[in-house]
Formats: sequence, structure tokens, C-alpha cells
Amino acid sequence: MDNVLITGASGFIAPHIINECLKKKYKVYGVDIVDEDKDFCVKDENYFFEKKNVLDIDINLLKKIKYIFHLAFVTNIPNSIKNPLDTTRDNLNMTVDLLKKSGEAGVKKFLLPSTGSLYGNNPVPWNEDMMADTIEPYSFQKLSCEIACKTWTACYGLPTTVFRFFQVYGENQRKDTAISKFIQSKKEGRPITLVETTAQSSFRTGQRDFIYVKDLAEAVVIAAESNNTGKGEILNIGSGKATAIEEVAKSIGGEITFIPRRKFEVEVHLADMKKTEKILGWKYKTEILDWVKKFSNKVK
Repeated sequence: MDNVLITGASGFIAPHIINECLKKKYKVYGVDIVDEDKDFCVKDENYFFEKKNVLDIDINLLKKIKYIFHLAFVTNIPNSIKNPLDTTRDNLNMTVDLLKKSGEAGVKKFLLPSTGSLYGNNPVPWNEDMMADTIEPYSFQKLSCEIACKTWTACYGLPTTVFRFFQVYGENQRKDTAISKFIQSKKEGRPITLVETTAQSSFRTGQRDFIYVKDLAEAVVIAAESNNTGKGEILNIGSGKATAIEEVAKSIGGEITFIPRRKFEVEVHLADMKKTEKILGWKYKTEILDWVKKFSNKVK
């Protein structure tokens, strides 16, 4: 049984990747500086969680690891804007440290989630060959970690793959995401507000490329196992469809109010998925509006 390591294991996306790896019969090690979510933690005889800093991961553990999914990140755009120096230092330090140890330990592939946000004001659809247009520190930090991966592949021979995630949604999503806020507003009988001060809010004309977290988990594990990856390539992970935030809010139901957009908001996020589909032979399955209707109806 091969071993995989997932950092940021207590977050929203990681448990879905953990479950996908367990389905593929891997032994999974999870690391995070915060405790697991008691309501959504993975319980399996082949999953082992340890509460620790990524910087404290022992190289002897890494010598047993085939694939690393490095999800740990000081996250969200508002926090990066408020604390640009601290978040930049922390994110780059732990990523480069883990890359260095992974290369020395002989890890077979290092997989890094990045963000579609770093395409900035490029014309849509966004493809992986476009020059990044970072307009806030979070995207700059992600881009810097991407460059570190490419460097470790070129200089040290460590196989790496970078994913640019688009608007991820699904079970156990963070409470500060737009969809969570919309559903909570409905539950409490309050108007749904478009354009909140969180990274995943939008504005009246805003459109996002939504990707269901379980579809995403399937894609990244396929990439880990693929012979077509590990060359320092970048792959978009989205649906290739732009859906208006207002459509999502209306599918939940209730009154809608609007507040002004933030200056760093980009109106349309849309992934060009041709490269990913060609390399991985993968396409998304779940439609955002179908999922939101079903999920919001379960919320009492």
C-alpha cells in the first residue's frame, strides 16, 4: 500500500481528497496546525492525522511518501491584504521548506493547489499560458509558490504539478464563502447580500466558474497517478462554465440586496479547460445550480 501526505488536512477541500485517496487504497497521512473538524473529519483505519506545523514534518516520514498534496496555506484574500508581509513569509517559507525536504526524501510527485484568481484582468476564458495578473497579495503568494514548484522540478528534478482551482463549493465549505452566507441568510430569514467582504463574494454582474469539491478531488488524484504530469505543468481545475452569482442566490430563494463591489473584484472568472481535459482525460460532473437547490433544501 503506497503512502500519501496531505497538508492542511483540517480544511474544506482536504477531507474530500483524503477520501478519494482512501478509495484508491492509499494509506493517508494528514497534517494541520489546527484540530480536525469533529463533524467532518475522516475516520478510517488507513488515515492518520497529526496536529503539527508543516515546518515540523520529519524527513523520515517523507521518505515513505509517494505523493504530497500541499494544501496548507494562510488563506483568503482579505487576510492577505490586511497582513501582506506575514502571510507572504509564512506561505512561501513552508512551501519552499516542504519542497526542499520532498526532493531530498525522494517523493515521487509534489502537487500544489493554486488559484484562478491570479489571472486577474486577463480576457476570459483563462488558459494556463496567460501571464499572471496578480491584483492582491493572496494571488501573488500563490504565484510565488507555483514558481517555486517549477524551480524545484527544473533544478532538483522533483516532479511537481500545480492546479489553479476556481470557485470550489460543496459539503463542509467555509462559513465565509458566498454560498454558505446565502444559505445562512435564507435559514435566518434575512436578505441575501451580494458582494460581501469575503474572497468568494461577488457583485450583481459577477460570474464565477464553480467546481464541485468531489469532482475536484477526483481530478487531483488522477493527476497524481498520471504519467502525463509531474513536469512542472499548471492545470486549471474548473467547469469551463461561468455562472452568475445572482443565479446561485436566486436558486436558494429569498430577497436579494446589493452592496458596492470591491476595487480588486474581477467580474468574470472562467477557466479554459482544454489542457486539463487533454492531459487528465477528466471533466467535471456536477452542476452548481442543481447542487445548491438540493443542498439548500436540506438546511432547516
